[in-house]
Amino acid sequence: MTDDTSASAPRSIRLYESRGATTILIDVEITEDGRLEISGQDLGEAPQKFWGDSDYEYWVSVRPEHKDWVLLALIEKLYGGNSSADSDFMEFLRSKGIPYEFGSWV
Repeated sequence: MTDDTSASAPRSIRLYESRGATTILIDVEITEDGRLEISGQDLGEAPQKFWGDSDYEYWVSVRPEHKDWVLLALIEKLYGGNSSADSDFMEFLRSKGIPYEFGSWV
């Protein structure tokens, strides 16, 4: 069985957004050179008090050759110890419109 949803993969996703005296924005993206990067930006009061500037930017990057480690570690964190890990993972993929293949043998 193949789920061939033809949705193009996003290059970035907003993980967190809070607006107020200090606005906090955190995104995750796959950069043009293939790195996995989580980056944030704090705007307003807090960075002004701490850094003397109203804008503070920060990021964590994982090189392309290490992205598979991250993928496996996250799947382990989400589904480790779960006897329905495969079914739950397929449901997750379907919910996000991510194409996958399923196979079995009897």
